[in-house]
Amino acid sequence: MKKCIYCREMKKESEFTIEHVMPQFLGGAYCPDDFKNRDVCAKCNSNLGLFVDAAFEKNFLVYSYLNENAYSFFDPTRPVGLPIRCMGPCDLVPPHMTDEEVCEFWLGPLGEQIFWIRPKDDRLYWYVGGNPRTTKTARTIAYFLWSERSIKNPLLTWLTFRDAFEGRRVKKVMCTTVEGSDPTDIGFSEPDSTDRDRITYFLACCSKGEVRKIQQSMYTKFDGRFFAKTSIGIAYSLFGEKALSTNYAAELYKGLWYREGDPMPSVRGTSPLSAETDSTFAKLMGESNGVTFIIQRIQDQIGLNLSIGTTLNWTVQCASCDNLTADDLARIGDGMVIILYKPLQRGLTLTLPQYMAHKCGAHINAEIVEINAKANKHIDYFKNL
Repeated sequence: MKKCIYCREMKKESEFTIEHVMPQFLGGAYCPDDFKNRDVCAKCNSNLGLFVDAAFEKNFLVYSYLNENAYSFFDPTRPVGLPIRCMGPCDLVPPHMTDEEVCEFWLGPLGEQIFWIRPKDDRLYWYVGGNPRTTKTARTIAYFLWSERSIKNPLLTWLTFRDAFEGRRVKKVMCTTVEGSDPTDIGFSEPDSTDRDRITYFLACCSKGEVRKIQQSMYTKFDGRFFAKTSIGIAYSLFGEKALSTNYAAELYKGLWYREGDPMPSVRGTSPLSAETDSTFAKLMGESNGVTFIIQRIQDQIGLNLSIGTTLNWTVQCASCDNLTADDLARIGDGMVIILYKPLQRGLTLTLPQYMAHKCGAHINAEIVEINAKANKHIDYFKNL
């Protein structure tokens, strides 16, 4: 028997699974092994992944910036698909759609249009793509239209359409006639009578440069539970069980299990939506094409800074130094920096002095320079098509 670091319940060891403290959607598979542990029960791993990590990942701003990281490393000489961009629920009402459904508009890399008809979710209204649990189990339908620009790189469109909605029970229907290839080879289905009615509708509404009205919703507390969870995981990974027995850790647990209407926990930090956000500081603490975690001691606390690109920046106290020893604090030294590049399947670990020396130009880090060169190599590709 052992205790889960999130629910704090004693459970059989067989009920535990590996937890990426720095989530995989941010590139956590490529962070140091110290931040992957087996002290999280399967129930917490699943439920917190769906309703804490996903609440952060599926926020429109976060989702969009992470998608742009994939585009920044695109190489037209390598045949790979790119993520489709979610624009939000739109004003189209295709035939046979019910009041319990929404038509969500997505864009492909070359201007392709995708209309996903999925269940509406008033509770998780801000999730890009809706409730992840529902869309994994409910059968939904997406309609795909090529664009004139697709002719410039049809393989890119083909591979992007192949990879779209991977892991979800989505029936994919092609609205464009494709000669020389069979869409069923990349997961498309033959249209039925309802699909044919909708194809006629989409072609009539979406082929002549019509204006679309799109809605985006924002829940301003989308990041609270995520940073409570991440702080608990990082504190435990670095300092063990003692980091979870302080008064501040109790506030983090209140934040992790927060429900609308509960008293707000005393978790210290700032977000990109805060008035205290400083754009110069954000640029100093992150990489334009990566996800940057910085962990350091700040007086009597352990601080975490997370930057997605150099625009979205969060700071949070992830632990108190109340019961930490000199040996504990030596684990992070003068500060630890982890930069994750998920599109490249790569992660870098530096000390904070090394990173600041690079950012200030005093001592350039060759690996960061090499990665940034890859990101900028084809920066004009989509603009020049």
